[in-house]
Amino acid sequence: MKRRTFVRDAALWGGGTALFGGALACRSAGVASPQAGPAPAPAAPSPAAVAAPARSRVVAAAADDMLVDLDYNPAAVHRAFERGLTELTGEKTLAGAWSSLVSPDDVVGIKINCIGAPRVSSSPASINETVAGLKSAGVRKNAIVIWDRGDRDFRRTGLAINRGPAGVRVQGCSTEWEGVVPWVPGYDRSVFVSFEDGTLRRFRELAGRGFTRDATQRQIFNSVTWLWTLIQQGNAKAAKYDKEIRRLYTDYADREGIRRIADEVAGEFEGVVIEDEEKSCFADIVTRDITKLVNIAVLKHNEDSGVTWATKNIALGVTTNKVRFHIDYCEKAIPEILAQPCLRDKTVLHIGEAAKISTVSVAGAQIARDNRIFFSRDPVAMDRIGLDILEEKRAAQGLESIRDQATHIAACARRGLGTDDLSRIDLRPVRA
Repeated sequence: MKRRTFVRDAALWGGGTALFGGALACRSAGVASPQAGPAPAPAAPSPAAVAAPARSRVVAAAADDMLVDLDYNPAAVHRAFERGLTELTGEKTLAGAWSSLVSPDDVVGIKINCIGAPRVSSSPASINETVAGLKSAGVRKNAIVIWDRGDRDFRRTGLAINRGPAGVRVQGCSTEWEGVVPWVPGYDRSVFVSFEDGTLRRFRELAGRGFTRDATQRQIFNSVTWLWTLIQQGNAKAAKYDKEIRRLYTDYADREGIRRIADEVAGEFEGVVIEDEEKSCFADIVTRDITKLVNIAVLKHNEDSGVTWATKNIALGVTTNKVRFHIDYCEKAIPEILAQPCLRDKTVLHIGEAAKISTVSVAGAQIARDNRIFFSRDPVAMDRIGLDILEEKRAAQGLESIRDQATHIAACARRGLGTDDLSRIDLRPVRA
């Protein structure tokens, strides 16, 4: 039985319920798993939201000196932004390009990726360049928010947390880990997506069918993420599994270890109810704070989704209770999350770093070099290009194809979030 068949963290900076009305609102989404019945029909997007150019433009800005050793060269990054953004927007100057994307009244979030820092993470050079560009467009320093999942993710980035009223803000969505619980401070209880995958309710159904006999290690693990939820919530009976669950989260080869735990707990938590276990709440940063979003993603391999770049960097960086999303390579969760107005209507730019690429799932353990930074308004098109690049780099290192795992890209295209059709992608290489 294949996995796919199983429903599965400076000087420049200084110093179910609708939440809001209007185009920048984010709504709650009740998304049921197929076994739980049909999901409610999504609200029809506005004409402005569905209008798209005939072809999605992706600009690849290359510079021979993009990297110095394994660090992004600020001078080359500046040239890449200038060539890339003017080509993307059609504006004559870099300042004009930024002004076409944001206004002085905006509060702009810069979503970065801290995982793998300092070896492979959103580079200081690209972050600095983005901050400078936003300031050139008149955005106030304190209306710029550099963010990732949690404060702890910034430890190795060289960025200092700043939640104060002066200077560029630098912060996580929360000071607490959000990966296996429905809500922590910093997230909005009223704005969420809902899935049965990974819940105790769903596990009881699966256990009753004896699914552990044929399921893979990751299928079984993702089906018992509710156990990790109970551990985080302080359940005494679940606590004895804490050390093993953390080990098995990355030990993909130990199928028998997770199968043993699943079989043990199958009848151990009768009568236990986990409140809101099906919900994954959105960060206050996107539902309440920012009005525009810029995404700085790093091209990487991921064991559970094949490739991580534009779409996954946002979708799994903005919600709680997300470990369970990998149960189907994130094919269901990523499109539904990105379709919410607080993301879809606010995201104005995707910046894809690809001059150094993490080709294995342990971020930074194995690197492939390139010399490009990508720019697009279409995250799906950028991911489709990125998948080909990652495949090429992995093949050169003797690694297997991950194309069959990256099913979330096509799922995002089907959801109308962009295109994965190469004939509809206008890939424009430029020299910086």
